[in-house]
Amino acid sequence: MFLASLLSVFAGAWLFAAAPFTVTMKSAGYSARSDGKTVTVTRVEPRSVAAEAGLQKGMKVTGIFMPIRAFIKVPLPQLNATDLQDALTPQPAETLGLQVETKRGPEQVILQSRDPLPANPFPVIPLTQAQQERLTMVQANLYQMRVMQALMEQQQGPPLKVRQETTAYVMQGKLVGVAGGGATPLWLHPSISLEARCRDGLEKLEVSGAAKDVNLTLKPEDARYPRGSSFELAPALWKAPQVVQQCAGVPKPLEQSLHLKLTCKGKPPVEQDAAVKLAVRCGEPAPVTRRLMFLREPWDFMVGDKTPLQVDVGTGMIIPRPSEVAVVELDADGRVARRLAPVPIAKDTHDSTVQVPLDTTVARTVKLAVEVRYADGSTWLTEPDTREVRSQEQLDALKRKVTESRAKMDAFETRFAEKFDDPCADLPATMKWLQAQPDLEYASAAESGHSFSYKVKDTLAPLVFSCH
Repeated sequence: MFLASLLSVFAGAWLFAAAPFTVTMKSAGYSARSDGKTVTVTRVEPRSVAAEAGLQKGMKVTGIFMPIRAFIKVPLPQLNATDLQDALTPQPAETLGLQVETKRGPEQVILQSRDPLPANPFPVIPLTQAQQERLTMVQANLYQMRVMQALMEQQQGPPLKVRQETTAYVMQGKLVGVAGGGATPLWLHPSISLEARCRDGLEKLEVSGAAKDVNLTLKPEDARYPRGSSFELAPALWKAPQVVQQCAGVPKPLEQSLHLKLTCKGKPPVEQDAAVKLAVRCGEPAPVTRRLMFLREPWDFMVGDKTPLQVDVGTGMIIPRPSEVAVVELDADGRVARRLAPVPIAKDTHDSTVQVPLDTTVARTVKLAVEVRYADGSTWLTEPDTREVRSQEQLDALKRKVTESRAKMDAFETRFAEKFDDPCADLPATMKWLQAQPDLEYASAAESGHSFSYKVKDTLAPLVFSCH
């Protein structure tokens, strides 16, 4: 029993026992009786700590020579039952030295505790003066270390840091983007970073809240990095229509509260409340747009080509974490016509490359998108991108167009070079001449005067000139 009486209030420690009583030291396996004059061993359990030390029934305990404990201010027979039991109990991972009187005369018996030292022997600090007097020397040293640790923790700040800054952007009655979080068609999810500081390791972090029944228990394996203590959360805190409605009048910050309960190994839980706020910007485009799909090779397909299209999907950019992601083909109206390939969603995957088979039986434009399904039952489609499936006749026609376009560009470049040795020397004059040419589709210059461009009619791309 470790410091069994530390949390009690003791009075009368110096009073004489009014009547005989017996105390039992369960962890050591023996009992003793005090009559106010002597303390006598009345029972010793076989194979117990006391039996192994050589303590026997009938021996009289006359004193304790180790450890020294300040609360023992009178002879043992004058201690009350609580104090005597504490004094005769070897403390965890320590020895207890008893002076005993036997038929052979005075002897010493040393009891070695079998109990290990608790991981957190002082869950509540500080101790009162009376409680400190009950400590052994070993326990007193541990207590001082615990006090110093508490002071250091106090100087370092709270053991749990919360970082969150989320802004929603609404335009024309629609939620068009979220900075510092994400959204499904139904809910807005702020990104919340939690950093726990546990000296001896994290046991768990519990997160609860009233919004959409938030109730999570996070373990070290759920951390951002293996066996770490930093976590990323994106709970559903506000309904999307509620966010959009903010722009019907004067937008006001929305706020929810989360309750956090951090348990470090060997320490009592630490609880705190965190305010999660959402700012709403009305009539402003989102500064960052989510582009999740990138079409790679092949860049063009021939009719009958069986080569799969490589598609990169940034699953790590999706907030909140989806339940299912797939590359899909859209029809002319933008609806899902076919699901072509599922996209794996591993915990640490930021980008996934999938092989997507395309129907190349006829020449056509294939419109592709990523379909994201969420746990709340909603679905979101990315902006589409296309790949062309061409026949041999279409490819030949395209090659002819490229050749003709190159010839027109070369002819105009030759005429332009003959007109201007340095077109940037007098850019206004250059632009005046370019804009008067009937075979140009357009000509324009940057306001800074550092560049200009033009496009020849019936060509595939413009030409851009730098004047630096």
